[in-house]
Amino acid sequence: MSRTARFVLCLTLAILSTPTTASWAGPPTKSGDGEGYGIAAAPPKANTEVTMVTANAAADREAIGPGDAFNLLVTLKIVDGVHVYWRNPGGPGLPTKIEWSGPKGFLFGRTQFPAPVAVFDKALKETSLVHEGTVQFITQVKAPADLQVGETARFHANVTWLSCRKGACVPGGTTLTLAIPTAAAAKPAGESVVDEFGSARVMLPSPPEKAEHLKITSRIDKKQVKPGESFHAIVTVQIEAKHHMQSDKPLEEYLIPALVFVEPVRDGDIGKIKYPASHIRNDPMMGKMSEYSGKVDFTIPITLDKETDNQPRWVRGILQSQICSDNGTCFAPQYLEFAIPVQMEGGPAPAASPDKFVERVASATVEAGGASESRNVVEATGDNESATVEEIDSAKSWIAGVQDWFISFGYVGVLFLAFLGGIILNLMPCVLPVISLKILSYVRQADEDRSRIFVLGLAYCTGILVFFGIISWLYYSGGQSWGQHFQSPYVVLILAAVITAFALSLFGVFAVFTPKFVNQLGVKAEEREGLPSAFFTGLLATILGTACTGPFMSAAVGAASRFSALQGAMIFMAVGVGMMLPFLVLSANPAWLKFVPKPGKWMGIFEAVMGFALFATVIFLLNPIRPQLGDWGLLLSLMFLLGVAIAVWLRGKAQFTTNPSYRLPLNLAALAMLAVAWLVPFRTFSSVDKLRADAAEHKRLYNIGLLTERMDPDGSGKTARLPMPKYPPDKIDWLPYDKSLVQRYVEAGHTVFVDFTAAWCATCQGNLISSIDIQPTRDLLRDLKVIPLEADYSSRDPKILKIIKSYGRAGVPMYLVFAPFEPDNPQVLDEVLTPGTMAAALKKAGPSTPGNKVASAATAEKTPPTVNTDAQ
Repeated sequence: MSRTARFVLCLTLAILSTPTTASWAGPPTKSGDGEGYGIAAAPPKANTEVTMVTANAAADREAIGPGDAFNLLVTLKIVDGVHVYWRNPGGPGLPTKIEWSGPKGFLFGRTQFPAPVAVFDKALKETSLVHEGTVQFITQVKAPADLQVGETARFHANVTWLSCRKGACVPGGTTLTLAIPTAAAAKPAGESVVDEFGSARVMLPSPPEKAEHLKITSRIDKKQVKPGESFHAIVTVQIEAKHHMQSDKPLEEYLIPALVFVEPVRDGDIGKIKYPASHIRNDPMMGKMSEYSGKVDFTIPITLDKETDNQPRWVRGILQSQICSDNGTCFAPQYLEFAIPVQMEGGPAPAASPDKFVERVASATVEAGGASESRNVVEATGDNESATVEEIDSAKSWIAGVQDWFISFGYVGVLFLAFLGGIILNLMPCVLPVISLKILSYVRQADEDRSRIFVLGLAYCTGILVFFGIISWLYYSGGQSWGQHFQSPYVVLILAAVITAFALSLFGVFAVFTPKFVNQLGVKAEEREGLPSAFFTGLLATILGTACTGPFMSAAVGAASRFSALQGAMIFMAVGVGMMLPFLVLSANPAWLKFVPKPGKWMGIFEAVMGFALFATVIFLLNPIRPQLGDWGLLLSLMFLLGVAIAVWLRGKAQFTTNPSYRLPLNLAALAMLAVAWLVPFRTFSSVDKLRADAAEHKRLYNIGLLTERMDPDGSGKTARLPMPKYPPDKIDWLPYDKSLVQRYVEAGHTVFVDFTAAWCATCQGNLISSIDIQPTRDLLRDLKVIPLEADYSSRDPKILKIIKSYGRAGVPMYLVFAPFEPDNPQVLDEVLTPGTMAAALKKAGPSTPGNKVASAATAEKTPPTVNTDAQ
């Protein structure tokens, strides 16, 4: 049945069945007989005594403060045997609608609906999406920053529904009114109301990043859509290995099917959802089971009206599933949201988020209990539109705008963004020392044959692409992303050893990457660079580059998770192509080297400078060893590097000796020294695995002690409910990150700044020195009483990685600023910070208001705000 036909049928039957009073009730009949969800043409009787649907409202505030973010709740209590419809009725029916309005300046978010129940009607052969029992709907509201205190703010919910039972349906509705006083500081509702909101949130669908035992992604099959055109929205589910879900048509009634519920698309007709073919498995206990496993696609056909506009829209919905392990353990059902942006041809790109806040001003008619007549719809940009908002917009660099513009073009735009990021990666501090050596080799080759220079350049570029091929494969096969290999102390130690050897070669200790030999005792002579040296230099530069991130690249790599595993892997390869392109061009055009000084004595000084720069790189590489292996592990690592240096010196003696009989013993001694360098510290004294376990336990105990000490900083014995940081003038007193701790701080009225960082991340350390741990920022943190939390990603932590990916990032750095009472809407700052960006973000979030914390709700009055409830 087409969307137009359904609308005409529902409208006609609703008019025919409209009762003469605002409520109707008939004898309740238990639903679920397979016949009870059709719409009858005859109106029900109006003289019965049982009300089918009752409604009430509540707020999680007893008083609203300026700039306060709070929530409103509508509860529908539906008698047994009766149902109302979801946003999309599915078959014939009318959607339930809830629209809040209030005083001028208040901004209303999108009302959150719980997942519906799918019921098949045998008579109409349609599946309806309905709500039964008690259903709760939450709407977030933001108060204006200039709110007048000492007054009463009245909010009105215009609620409409179509209530049905076997054989009859009737439209109903009511206007609910909440009167909430305004005060200088917000006052949370009593404990019973807080519990009611908690129960309502449990029933709401979860964001995709909270999925368990599966990964959900979504997309459309076209870059842009024309009016009147059809397209497909595709929801892809990757089920964890050795797990499965029931198909859309399980073989037993009690099993929960995998279903996709799709919300209405503006000016769009939603076709029949195409479910993938299931496989039948014979379970020894359960018998035959119809299941999905591995990767499955759910396809949603959509056709837009020919007369529609070119404004972007979203395909939103919920995936219902239940995951079971192959050994018979079944987990709780999951209801996961998805939102797919649709860009219209010739129109603007969709916003970064499908959600927006609008202003709905209640008219005088609404104050009297009627319908809303005046609606001024605006998109919210924050809690207020003061200079702080302008400041954050201007402080947020043009880079963010360019990134958003490219991403708006979909996968092709992300690929080009990754390509640009790869070019810029050559300028990052992790890569520059090695890149400088490559430029030096070009200087040496300036007078050589052009074809040889090009071949050497190809070898260097091949080294880059080989490493990015490895990174792409790791992402494709296991989801390992940018820089994560630095979380392994084995990788860090090996790289530190290689760079130490590289640096010593520049001082003539031995010949390796820039080949040298001695043809006379004590005299160094140059040899042409070989293909292996060029290849390895490119490989090494890329490995070091993964400790950095930069403009464009991080946004592109972070977007990789939105696409298939293969497409995500290609995004990493695009970074590699961008990184190698400048050297490929330079190799093909050696004449462009004329701007570089001619070879001379300066090259020896330059080599020494680069050698010291590489030693500094070694120090940087060892930075994550302390959090990974502890202080004792750091000392053992230095012992290992000392052994590497001795081995390199022995290798140089073998290379530079004039007596061939000495070379073999010296080379064997060098190999033996390398073995001793590893075995003594990491076998005799300890092991990497033991050091890592000890460091993790030490960190855990330290964090517990730090939080405990901050809960009683003056030693008075009066312990606070939340640990508070100190604000010393010369440093930031970081508290250890914990997701639940952030939630508690924010809900208690604190402003929170979270730094997702790692000791091996050069960009993180640069931002810390230049923009975070500086006097102006420290002063601002103290003045606003901001809670600074540090999420250390130096070692592998799946929980932190999951949070990072939930914000569309692939790795560190990532910075979040939470405003008081807004735990679900943080500011996500750019990867590269400036002092202005930091200051603007903190000022926009505003000061902490700990006197208003939710934790004190137990001592607040239990009486909720005034509620006016009506039957339908």
